[in-house]
Amino acid sequence: MNQAVTMGESFGLHVPIGTNLGHLRRLVGEFALESGLDRQRVERLVLAVSEAAGNVLEHARAPGTVSARSDEDGVTVHVVDERGTLTNAHLNRVPAWPPQRGMGLWMIQRVCDRVTLDHPDGRSRLELFMRRVPADQDGQP
Repeated sequence: MNQAVTMGESFGLHVPIGTNLGHLRRLVGEFALESGLDRQRVERLVLAVSEAAGNVLEHARAPGTVSARSDEDGVTVHVVDERGTLTNAHLNRVPAWPPQRGMGLWMIQRVCDRVTLDHPDGRSRLELFMRRVPADQDGQP
């Protein structure tokens, strides 16, 4: 395992965000597949994580991490920027039409089953959740 990747206390994957987003996407994809998500849900989660990590690099310009864990319900990923630059206003913004830039957070909220934001210790923590089974397949809303 790459030495930049560590196992967190309750997270199965913990990776610093660096400029090699391809490496991050591969690690998150492998983790999600091993956690039992189907290929389509893995692709959506990887897309969302890549967008969120790219935002940390472009907008926060500060250290960040991606952590992932799985349980019987699905996969939860935390994307953290140490500067705490992401706000609910950013998350709730509706992008202009026609889109040119600024679609990442909007798209993340459409491909993940749940997206939340909090600010522990002044950091921004974006939580992305992907259910193991899509809601329309298990009778849950």
